[in-house]
Amino acid sequence: MAVITLAQYKTLLGVTDTDATRDARINALIPQVEGDIVEYCNNDFTNSDISFSGDITPTVAAGSVYTLACADGGIVTAGFSSGDCFVLSGTKRNDGRLTSTTVADTVVTVSDVLVAEDEVSATITLIQWPQGLQLIAARMIAYQLAHMADAGLASESIKSYSYSLKAGGLNDAGYPADLLAGLAKWRNIKTGRARRIEHYPSDRRGSFVADEID
Repeated sequence: MAVITLAQYKTLLGVTDTDATRDARINALIPQVEGDIVEYCNNDFTNSDISFSGDITPTVAAGSVYTLACADGGIVTAGFSSGDCFVLSGTKRNDGRLTSTTVADTVVTVSDVLVAEDEVSATITLIQWPQGLQLIAARMIAYQLAHMADAGLASESIKSYSYSLKAGGLNDAGYPADLLAGLAKWRNIKTGRARRIEHYPSDRRGSFVADEID
């Protein structure tokens, strides 16, 4: 399942009306925001306990039906079910984050576009988004809806109209720093060969504690 759905976005932000154009934009922004969260947090949000490795054939059938076929089976046994999102790795051209529409023990049909290729040893690993990310994702989508055209704009004047962005309000990821602060508990920071994980709660002096893991 995606980090957030259109229905969840509307519920969290109190949106009660229907606007087809806006709803289409929200649906288009959901995978973009997912990618921003993954990139910023350096975290795939995968559950390694639900994973399948085997000989997989990415296939494109008539009518643009995209499947991952595994003749030996074992996909359902590994714990996957219809509607799951997962990371595919080990293929030549299809690695990435995919969403299943149906799951059988020997084949997964996905809603994403695949490129047909020969059988390859590959792995699929379940994505599990923490529920706490829904509100942050909703706020990120709302920010994009309101400010998508603002990139690189510091100030603008057109006749009697003027507009300015808050100085220092954005960080490198393109979102307000106070919004991204909500992602801190899930953020992994690479430091050389080790990995530093920021986590909360704070220590007695009020600063975060950083662990280093080889």
